[in-house]
Amino acid sequence: STRKESSAASDVYKRQVMSIGDSHSDKMFIQRAGVGVAMGNASEDVKNVADYITHKADDDGVAYALEKLVHR
Repeated sequence: STRKESSAASDVYKRQVMSIGDSHSDKMFIQRAGVGVAMGNASEDVKNVADYITHKADDDGVAYALEKLVHR
């Protein structure tokens, strides 16, 4: 059915998405992404929904997360 195909396509897309953030406004994206990454300087509520916590923004946290999670 179309609904089933749409759901399957949505699941594939979700697994292909990584979201990285550190603020409350990033929380929804981190939760919905296939891989949600919180920066080391993020608040605890953001860290609690993340799949992975990286270094702080000032310590090249985005680059570190990409290296660890994408370039395996």
